[in-house]
Amino acid sequence: MRYYRASGIAFLIPIIVLIAIFYSMIVWDFVAAFTFWQGLKPTWKFAGLYNFSRLFGMERFWINIRNNILWLLFFIGPTVFVGFILAYLLTHLRRGESIFWQIFLFPMALSFIITGVLWAWMYDPSSGLINSILKMLGVNTSRLGWIALPKTAIYCMIVAAFWQYLGFALVIYLGAIKGIPYEMVEAARVDGASHWTVAFRIIFPNVGHATLICTTMLAITTVKVFDLVWIMTRGGPGVSTEILPYLMYRLTFDSRDIGMGTATSIVILALSAAMVIPYSMWAIKKWVRI
Repeated sequence: MRYYRASGIAFLIPIIVLIAIFYSMIVWDFVAAFTFWQGLKPTWKFAGLYNFSRLFGMERFWINIRNNILWLLFFIGPTVFVGFILAYLLTHLRRGESIFWQIFLFPMALSFIITGVLWAWMYDPSSGLINSILKMLGVNTSRLGWIALPKTAIYCMIVAAFWQYLGFALVIYLGAIKGIPYEMVEAARVDGASHWTVAFRIIFPNVGHATLICTTMLAITTVKVFDLVWIMTRGGPGVSTEILPYLMYRLTFDSRDIGMGTATSIVILALSAAMVIPYSMWAIKKWVRI
């Protein structure tokens, strides 16, 4: 079969146009962040860093930053660790492996909206499943408000996201572990290595590419949990569970402060790039053999 350069370029034109549209939207967002645009009518008067100074002066903004950091710490680490442990254990099963990984993978088929509704009902202090079970066991649940309490609400939401994405980490690690030469693991066991040593000294360093995929994808997910926040708490109680994408939505569509909303989106873009790009470059050099 013969290939022609013109045909290849013709097939690439739709995706090039699509990518150009996406990048032009980023440019539009960047320009709007430096204007006095408030309300529905565009105002392209240059405002310098005015929107950013107002944003950084908001206590609410720093609460959002803290919440995003909590998501990174308590969502990515446990999901990656437990996903790896479960994948390691499943490789030792002689039967039923496919049943278990399908059970863990099933929540991935759900949207964050369904997950949010499900877990919000489970966390309901008065009639939720968790407190109902605890009452049956004789536990006093009067102080267990779950998502109704500012101190526990965000951790309850992280548990819901952990439940949904555990199967993703499990499947990624399962595929990576099966790609390791069996002789390497067997030689370590012959030398008397324990399961812990085999798992974390032999297998884990050799599935670095899986860790790179999991951590990067989960980090991106923490920026996209807007719908989970919207469904479960709407940022409350108060602003205790708000994250930056939610703040951007409220500033843009509720307050009609387009300048502040776009400034928030620029901050999100900068934080995402600062977080993902250096880590990916470091992880590729360390773990991925090209």
